[in-house]
Amino acid sequence: MPLERWGSLSVNDHVDTRALVANVLLYDRLVVPVMTEQIDRDERAYWKSRGWDPDLQLARLDTLEDLAVRRPWDAVRREAFRSRKRELEAEQRDTAWIDAGTITREILAQEQVVDIPAGNPGVRVVAAYNSTAAVQHDFPVVNAADHLSAQAYLLSRRLATPDLKDPEDSLREAIKLSRAPDFRDRRSELYDFQGLAVARGWTPSETVERMSEMTDKYNDIVKSATNKVRWRFAFTVCLIGVGFATAGPVGAAASAAVSLLQFAVLDRKPTIDAGSTEPVVMFHDIQTRLGIGLQAAP
Repeated sequence: MPLERWGSLSVNDHVDTRALVANVLLYDRLVVPVMTEQIDRDERAYWKSRGWDPDLQLARLDTLEDLAVRRPWDAVRREAFRSRKRELEAEQRDTAWIDAGTITREILAQEQVVDIPAGNPGVRVVAAYNSTAAVQHDFPVVNAADHLSAQAYLLSRRLATPDLKDPEDSLREAIKLSRAPDFRDRRSELYDFQGLAVARGWTPSETVERMSEMTDKYNDIVKSATNKVRWRFAFTVCLIGVGFATAGPVGAAASAAVSLLQFAVLDRKPTIDAGSTEPVVMFHDIQTRLGIGLQAAP
């Protein structure tokens, strides 16, 4: 059984149905911070005042069932949130870029997973960003001037998502797909291939050719399950590890692309073990073309 990839959400990521549809397809399971009773405040009233719709979250959790991993947003995690926010503010950065949802996702992503599904060799939790703009707040990156200046690479792939008239029907279709063995196999192949490309030292062009073929198979399953799809792009940022071929032209194909990146702000470079093939961050967005990389944050 392959390693599972879980995406950690914020307290309001259940509100945007179409973004949730994409996350259901991208990850094996979703780590959800759930409302829990608090001593110092009426938590339900607080969530409602913030537009987090606690009743909708409960309905989402019932629909997702075991695809949702519940994490009580309790006093301990709230304090971890406040502590991290204070750290960021103390760094004297422009506090306008600090996003509460981002901090929540990162806190959940960094927690050790003890409830690993039976028979699974392990779990990798990744902060599940819902847009390019959100990522740029934390890890501002630009296209590398050349392969020598590259610090990371961006894997991009064209993602088909159900786009039925009722977004709730799209969500139910995505959940059915995420449970289907053939779809789960295609998703695992795409994640596992990332590490394989690094280990074998494939060039970006070789990587893209193979990734494009697998992405097409992945999307074919989605298209066969529904008569209407919406196209998004799924992105994975990884630091350049030992063995990944950084020289030569960047590859691009119909369904996939690799872009070489560098961090525009060095003190916001993510921390990850050297040589790791695991993603630094994953996100999805509606884009018009592939292989363009990201632009510097304002």
